Amino acid sequence: MIQRIQTIYLFAAALLQSLLFAFPFANAAKTASGAFIDGDLDLYDNVGLLSIVGVLISLSLLSIFMYKNRKMQMNLTFLGIFLSIAIIGLAAYFAFGTGIAASLGIGLFLPIVAIVLYFLAYKGIKSDDNLVKSSNRLR
Repeated sequence: MIQRIQTIYLFAAALLQSLLFAFPFANAAKTASGAFIDGDLDLYDNVGLLSIVGVLISLSLLSIFMYKNRKMQMNLTFLGIFLSIAIIGLAAYFAFGTGIAASLGIGLFLPIVAIVLYFLAYKGIKSDDNLVKSSNRLR
């Protein structure tokens, strides 16, 4: 059922995760070293963050087309929540664990909004699953 509301939530989450390629997680002075050598901490500074975001985008888009297998769709959505939390944790560690004074970038807040969207999608998938189960009881 591609026309369901959780499809919009999952697509919006994938779109938000893809915006991480454009927005930095944190900003520092241009004289900083390490991950902040260009003044920004973004996806291109860390291969782990880059790969997790790539997996998340693929996972969200794959989850949209798994509508016939709602259990798998719920599991993929839950995994999306977990990986979004991992992105926030890793980005915060790399931004503030280095001892360099940095200011928050918009990229650190995008996964938080994506987590809310994943949760709403999970709730929609769960309600669809309950609806199908209740209709199967009537047969």
